[in-house]
Amino acid sequence: MYFLGVESTLHATKALVVDLESAEIVAHEIVPHVFVQGLTDGDVEQDPKMWIRALDQAVRACLDQVGSRKDDIVAMSVGAQEKGFVLLDEQNVILRPAKVSGDVAARKQLDQLNRAFGGPPGLGELLGNSLEVDSFACQLLWLKECDPDQFQKSKTIMQPLDFLNYWLTGAKNAEAGSASCSGLLDVRSGEWNSALVGFIDPNLEGMLLPLRCGSLVIGPVRPEVAQSWGLRREVYVSGGSGSSMMAALGSGSSHDKTAVVDLSRSGAVWGVSEKPLIDPRSEVSSWCDATHQWLAFYEEKLASRSLESIQGHYGWDEANFEKAAASSQVGAGSLKALPLGYGTLNAGGEGLFHGVTTENFTPSNMARAALEGVAVGLAYGYHRTIELGLEFDHVCVTGRGVESQLWRQIVSDVCGVPSYSLVHCEGAALGAAIHAAVAYFQHTGESLTFSETAAYIVTADSRSWCEPDAACHDFYLAQLSSQQYLAETLIGAGFLV
Repeated sequence: MYFLGVESTLHATKALVVDLESAEIVAHEIVPHVFVQGLTDGDVEQDPKMWIRALDQAVRACLDQVGSRKDDIVAMSVGAQEKGFVLLDEQNVILRPAKVSGDVAARKQLDQLNRAFGGPPGLGELLGNSLEVDSFACQLLWLKECDPDQFQKSKTIMQPLDFLNYWLTGAKNAEAGSASCSGLLDVRSGEWNSALVGFIDPNLEGMLLPLRCGSLVIGPVRPEVAQSWGLRREVYVSGGSGSSMMAALGSGSSHDKTAVVDLSRSGAVWGVSEKPLIDPRSEVSSWCDATHQWLAFYEEKLASRSLESIQGHYGWDEANFEKAAASSQVGAGSLKALPLGYGTLNAGGEGLFHGVTTENFTPSNMARAALEGVAVGLAYGYHRTIELGLEFDHVCVTGRGVESQLWRQIVSDVCGVPSYSLVHCEGAALGAAIHAAVAYFQHTGESLTFSETAAYIVTADSRSWCEPDAACHDFYLAQLSSQQYLAETLIGAGFLV
């Protein structure tokens, strides 16, 4: 029995097919995304039709790879980027390109919403989370004020996941995980917040999709799509979730006290809880999870780019970057690195090296300091989620550097628990396949939990385990305190933005 998982992110669509019996990935394809060109600085947009073409292309490639066994596919699911919107008119025609993650055109609208609802503390009380400049809420207020003609023509406004599910099935409803990242959903009640929705526009409530509840399956693939893919049997589509929630499911953090440290396009730490963990400092987000739980999520947006900057400066590939860092000692000769944007909400934030001397300012120390700076920054999020009530026995390392024992060891040392990587590091696409499997079996009357399925499919690489060093853990805890103080001092004085 085969299950199809799709991940549609800002940069690409990935599709894969999982053979549930062997727990193996039997097909895999990635199709890159493009952006709308010629926009002003700060605008980041994509054509929603491009998401459809990429999904279609990736799925077709997977079907070709499995050949005659494509008839063994019984269900599929999508994990999609949480940021962005799609506008449809009365004939369900797309009205304009979608603003997506990283678009900062709505700075003025973010200020308006913060003033109206008491800033991050007030919004945290109202929604469970603060707002970001590229959130659904800010973008919709921008749309109303800066592109009023298109706003008035809009009959339906939806997020990327809901748009892709609509294309696949014809069903129009909103999924709670993506909705919880929108800035419009109260994550505790799981309902659109009428006060904030009404503030943006009195008619907005009628444009938003109803929030889906009940069965995980939203329907079969539309006959037109199934026929074009050459599917001879009915394939069910589960509701899926945001890519972050699906990545959590695909990394095993839905069970057994697993934290995840991820270095993909950004840097993030997350864990799953049975109840929403509302952070009064608005540092850790609380989102509805794909497993009917809640995802505590901390992000350092430029963490991965900080490492890429050092790597690019010296012309290293990842192997040479790691070799250079490994030739330095713990602490990098007292050289500290503040990653780009550390401690700020500025996606274009600055970083720095601190403690430079004639002896320690070497390429190997810079590489090691950059790794340690990123790890310590992410460890802040790890320890912050523990303060909010989560417990972790180990850390799963995903994204960039999963094959690096040095990186896994540093993560283990800064967190103080064992770390490991996975046999299949496929993130949200694998999580989507797991979601499809659970939805299919529940739909057909079998009781199969997310934890049981994930435990079977998501397996640790037995060779990847790293145990924490107590002395190194103490050192990194001290560095965490020092790094936080340094960042707060420089940001407060205006020397770092």
